[in-house]
Amino acid sequence: MFNLTQIGNFHRIFIMKAFITGGTGFIGSHLIDFLLNKKVRIYALVRNRNNTKWLNGLDVQLLEGNLFSIPSLPSDIDYVFHIAGLTKAYNSAAYYTVNQEGTASLFKSIVAQKVYPKKIIYLSTLAATGPSFNEQPVKEYLEAQPVTPYGKSKLLGEKEALKFKNEFPLVIIRVGAVFGPRDKDFLPYFRIIQKGVLPSVGNKQRLLSMCYVKDLVHALDLSTQKDLKSGEIIHIADPQPYSWDEFGKTIAQALGKSARTVKIPFSALFLAALASDLSSRISKKPSPLNLYKFKEMKQKGWVADTSKAKELLSFHPKYSLQEAIQETIDWYLENKWL
Repeated sequence: MFNLTQIGNFHRIFIMKAFITGGTGFIGSHLIDFLLNKKVRIYALVRNRNNTKWLNGLDVQLLEGNLFSIPSLPSDIDYVFHIAGLTKAYNSAAYYTVNQEGTASLFKSIVAQKVYPKKIIYLSTLAATGPSFNEQPVKEYLEAQPVTPYGKSKLLGEKEALKFKNEFPLVIIRVGAVFGPRDKDFLPYFRIIQKGVLPSVGNKQRLLSMCYVKDLVHALDLSTQKDLKSGEIIHIADPQPYSWDEFGKTIAQALGKSARTVKIPFSALFLAALASDLSSRISKKPSPLNLYKFKEMKQKGWVADTSKAKELLSFHPKYSLQEAIQETIDWYLENKWL
């Protein structure tokens, strides 16, 4: 069915409809940009209309509500992208409220409203899989071993979604560390390197599976196109893992900086995480650096096996690390974040 929407002096033809949670955030807003270019009619769940800066001026239908109060949805929604999630909090209970209970509430609401999309894509995280041991990439079929409340809550959110895999075609995407324009979590790292300092934590380099946000969006789109078994879980990341030093040196090169490596022992990082954690609890404002993040950083590695994504989705990153970092830096500079 084609839906005609008046825009200025012409009509846009929408060929599909998508409902997106988390559309006002970093990843969700990039997904919306991509889908609009494909002429998809977007319905975005919005908790606060004052926090929609990435969507301003876009032809998006904003639906006020939250995961526990899903507004009325069109009955002919083609795809649901569940992107919303809590990635940092000042208390662990909040992770489970949003990532587990919120996911359960969303699926129950879709059932109650008798909306039957062609596919639901749930964005999860490598933190739900758990770290890689013995320097071997982690495969999706292995028993998940998350080490933080964030990872555990996202895994429980997956389990809530999987309860409905016989009612809806469902795909779960576990993505590695995501960076790109509009991201604030990696921003402090870019800023430190811009000052000519390359922080290097611990004595041994730990490898990390990373993903540029535009490559993730491409993978999300591919997951709607492929005929997959309902409940499939797929890792998405650059097949080539990188150490923090490799990532940092690539940032320095893109910035034209000669960064001086500064060794940071884990004991110093622990004290910084502890201080940040205490400050966060007092201010009730979550911080990217906390004791849970410290625990993640101490693991031997976070490397995902991405062969399943290549096999089932024909997924290949479109951006090299250098291209992705350069685009990110250009955006940061243009928007005066650096």
